[in-house]
Amino acid sequence: MKKKLISALFFAVALTTSVAAPLTAEKVEVQEKRENVFSVKDIKFYKTISDNPAQERKMAKVEHGEAIKLVEEYIKANDLSIVTDLEDPAYQQFVLSLGTAFDEFSEEDMKKIVSFVQFIDYYENHAQNNKLKGFKNKLAKNTVLSEQENGELSSLLPVSPNDPATAETDETSGDIVSIATVYSNGYDNIKARDYAYKWWDGRNPLYDYYAYKAGCSIYDKSCWSQWNDCADFVSQALYNGGMKMRYGSSYTSSASWSYGVVPSYTWGGAHNFYTHWKARAGVASSVSALQTGDAVNADFTGDGSIDHTALITKNTGSYSSNKYLTQHTTDKKETTTLANWYNSGYKVYGYEMDKASN
Repeated sequence: MKKKLISALFFAVALTTSVAAPLTAEKVEVQEKRENVFSVKDIKFYKTISDNPAQERKMAKVEHGEAIKLVEEYIKANDLSIVTDLEDPAYQQFVLSLGTAFDEFSEEDMKKIVSFVQFIDYYENHAQNNKLKGFKNKLAKNTVLSEQENGELSSLLPVSPNDPATAETDETSGDIVSIATVYSNGYDNIKARDYAYKWWDGRNPLYDYYAYKAGCSIYDKSCWSQWNDCADFVSQALYNGGMKMRYGSSYTSSASWSYGVVPSYTWGGAHNFYTHWKARAGVASSVSALQTGDAVNADFTGDGSIDHTALITKNTGSYSSNKYLTQHTTDKKETTTLANWYNSGYKVYGYEMDKASN
């Protein structure tokens, strides 16, 4: 069905770009036959704690009161302009960004932060489900979704619990230590690593789209917390390591991975990043297979919504504790490892970039 849709769109574009091409009957027929990529049965919803968001907010103030205070203290200490409001998406995203800030808090306090992060991860699903309900209602009425709507729905749907993740395993075949190399697909993992080293605590002005969208200056460090930059940062590193941009049917398509006037969803969104690279590189079955220059995603609750993206920039062996991470939001250079993710109960998706099509 997707092939029919793409063919129809390509044919329509070809007609409209011809010199003085009239609106022919044939073109109208192609438009009338356009079908939806999705059906009602394809709509899956995210797990929530309850059906009562207001009650959940009251519960959070009691059960996560200490974590809320810790977050407020962190905001004040770092002079950030973020207001404590569980309903504010900006606050929600900031709390989620602390899910990998293991070196910022004591072990005891970090457990409280992780628990609060996981609450927020479930809580924000109410808004996601409302968007999905809107699409379901359209499909139930046989409304034909636009190309952009199909892309948005594709990027919104939760990851199936049956889709493979990267397992933390004790099986080893000796230490695996990364060395400088250019893979057969043209990817240079060391160039990607070095790019991450250069920009881990900065923002490359060549990639200012997300800052501009957030109403910020990319040169204003106090404004960096206003947008999530984790996937954008890793995409930049992969591109500088030699992974080529891809252009699908639109910037909303999971087949696209590009930065331009409007970056593809897959370039700057953690969930969308997953939808692209799981197909382009595949998901590593075991953490022992991951090397320097490989990208990783985290799902904080296993609810099917991907929350974070990072790059492995140092690899000293086969275990998760040997895979050191560099990331944005929050900005870190090898202060944490994949072991922190697994120990917190996060679901991990790793991508072996040497296996990616390029």
